Amino acid sequence: MSEHADATGLPSMSAVPRWSHRDPVEGSNPFPVGDARRDRWDEATADALAALRRYDDGIAASVSTNLTSESYVRRWLDLATMRFDTWCRRGLAVVDGTAAQRGYAAWLETYVANWRAYVAETCPHVAPNIRRELDARLSACAVNWTGEACRLVSSTRGEPAADARPGPHL
Repeated sequence: MSEHADATGLPSMSAVPRWSHRDPVEGSNPFPVGDARRDRWDEATADALAALRRYDDGIAASVSTNLTSESYVRRWLDLATMRFDTWCRRGLAVVDGTAAQRGYAAWLETYVANWRAYVAETCPHVAPNIRRELDARLSACAVNWTGEACRLVSSTRGEPAADARPGPHL
């Protein structure tokens, strides 16, 4: 992973989906020492790992020996969505301007696409309608996180978020 920032002000970051707790951004912290985002990234990463452990502990505590195909699918969808959301939340921690907001939105799009391919590769037995459900969930999450980034950047500038601005009056 390059430590050089691109036009968005963010370093190049991978978006590798994982069923495990492994970080989708491969390598170490992508921000150089001295960059204020480095500490925010480390703190948000620790929060993400703690959230993943809590979620897994909750699953382990609630495991039923009578799993139905419906409950299995629900748990599978929830697991993937939770993993996705957890790492997206971490990424939001370093959005500190409009350029970073654009870079984050692009990363989210890549992460959704990579999850789509990852599921096709690691879970080829999953029915197409279930894959579409997951794709819809992850796409909705990405839209939500993009909106959160927009609100965050707007709030730091004291402006209303772009999606909250009034439209043209007809």
